[in-house]
Amino acid sequence: MAKDKNLILSNTVSMPLSYALGMLIQLLPLPFHVFKSDDHYLEKFDNGASDSWNVLKNDFAFRKQILSEIRKKNIALISQERPVIFGGVKCNDELTLIIGPIAISDVDANFCKLYALKHKSENVSFFRCDPSKLAAVLLLIYSSLTGNLIGLNDFLDHNYLQKDFQVAAQKQTANVISYHSTKTKPHNPASFEEAIKDAIKAGDVEALRKALNSPYAGMRGTLSYNSLRAAQNLAIVDITIVTRAAIEAGISVEESYILADAFILEVDSCKYPTDAAALSRACALRCTQLVANFKKSMLDNKALSSAVIKACAYIDRHLYKKINVTDLADKLRISAGYLVKLFKKERKQTISEYIAMRKIEAAKIMLQATDKSIADIAMLLSFNSQSHFGRVFLAKTGVSPARYRRKIISDSI
Repeated sequence: MAKDKNLILSNTVSMPLSYALGMLIQLLPLPFHVFKSDDHYLEKFDNGASDSWNVLKNDFAFRKQILSEIRKKNIALISQERPVIFGGVKCNDELTLIIGPIAISDVDANFCKLYALKHKSENVSFFRCDPSKLAAVLLLIYSSLTGNLIGLNDFLDHNYLQKDFQVAAQKQTANVISYHSTKTKPHNPASFEEAIKDAIKAGDVEALRKALNSPYAGMRGTLSYNSLRAAQNLAIVDITIVTRAAIEAGISVEESYILADAFILEVDSCKYPTDAAALSRACALRCTQLVANFKKSMLDNKALSSAVIKACAYIDRHLYKKINVTDLADKLRISAGYLVKLFKKERKQTISEYIAMRKIEAAKIMLQATDKSIADIAMLLSFNSQSHFGRVFLAKTGVSPARYRRKIISDSI
């Protein structure tokens, strides 16, 4: 792989390596190793013990191989022996830092024994860590030493996405083409998804039903050779598409994401393909209804002033925080007294009443579409307590949160 020009080290030093490692060890007890230019340990990082578990100490050829790759790239993730990976940074003063071995998934005792034997060691145990976290540590060290900044995803793609993955994807492409040609089952045209998205963005329930019943609905992609997993994967794709369409129509990002998360979690627990497909359609309908209500409220708000519209938008985006009228007025750069009077005059309700109304609407979604406890919902929506949430919910809906949830469940059976 060609050297990326962004991976060239500069001579700028803004933080001593020992200080950076000292701080990082407090956060993550990763196995750090520092080597000199002759491939031997820097003395302060070699405790002199036998370190029978340490593959870098016991397999000198393996150590040299890893050091060579890190020095060549200046910063690298080495993942040829998955699920075991190493990371490294070429430092100043001809020192090289290695972090590892790291396991990116659970490994059993047999694997540990075989890995130890391969590298002339024994009793190897692995620190479990996600590759992105290890990459973040490496980039933090690298940027502190050089002043150069590399995007986390760019670094992962550059170092971690192996060519064999891409070759496998190409082979799967050929398999999918072969499968569809033998089954004479082409993919649905883009117009199928566009019709669904257009119906959602228009808040048109009838148009959505028409789009979902299109003949193209049966011409879907092959996302797994297991029928249930395929249906679940397709449902997740569909839920993602419809909730993004709702966002494009003006529904708040947080509300849409909560809806997507709830339906996707439900899809994951499905036992039959038809259930997964039904859930994706239910999510599309819910998004369409939300957009229809949103558009109606926008029409009702045509006579609202810019200040009140902005105040409502701010409240809708920050339902999960405590919203103070004074802070809200400061955000809008108007006086709190003026905002309170204007809001009451145009909305026919106080700011506090509007905040409570919107929080209860969000609570209804969570009570209906998630298994979060009532206490958790109260905390997420920044009510003073569960009992305070219960009182407000009862005042706004006429029923308690628990009774509302029971009614939703019984109605769905």
